[in-house]
Amino acid sequence: MKPAEQPLDNQINVMIIEDDELYRESIQELINDCESLQCNHAYESCEAGIQAVEEGFAPEIILIDIDLPGMNGIEGIRHFKQLSPASKSVMLTVFDDDDNIFNALCYGASGYLLKSASSENICQYMTDVLSGGAAMNPHIAAKVLKMFTQYSQPKKEYGLTGREKEILQLLVNGMNKKHIAGELCISLFTVDTHLKNIYAKLQVHSQIDVVSKALKERLI
Repeated sequence: MKPAEQPLDNQINVMIIEDDELYRESIQELINDCESLQCNHAYESCEAGIQAVEEGFAPEIILIDIDLPGMNGIEGIRHFKQLSPASKSVMLTVFDDDDNIFNALCYGASGYLLKSASSENICQYMTDVLSGGAAMNPHIAAKVLKMFTQYSQPKKEYGLTGREKEILQLLVNGMNKKHIAGELCISLFTVDTHLKNIYAKLQVHSQIDVVSKALKERLI
């Protein structure tokens, strides 16, 4: 990571989260060579980036890999959304499979780029995303359109109770178990019981999977 410098007022603050040191330094240099961008915060893990945000840094864009040590990039998006809602998260990864793309977008990513993207395109996508554009190369955009066409199907029934649907909605909204318990005025034990039943009925094993399935199959 380069020594911190004071960004110019008209420059966009970018945070990079990438565990490959050489690639992280390369991307940081690329960002700092872009006229309108500035990156003084580059980390190898989501946990380190989250700590920087908790300490007061508010990046306008978070450029984040998926496959990271500890917390993965998709789960990291949810935490950054809670800590810094105005920050735009853009995935920069080698993975172009449907599940990773869909889950990243469902969790609030403002873009999804492959590491094969050119330097010029990465800089352009960073500025576009703050203007309401989607940072997404044509290959990924085509996959997204295809996915949402495939997922536009009639709802399936899994026998979820009214309370289970309430909890599922709150999970999709990004709440954790503690917040769900407070919102519904029930105990953490009761939340855990409902979650076990939801996971069993939907045949999933993680929060990312349950949120993804709920959105894909329009269960809420």
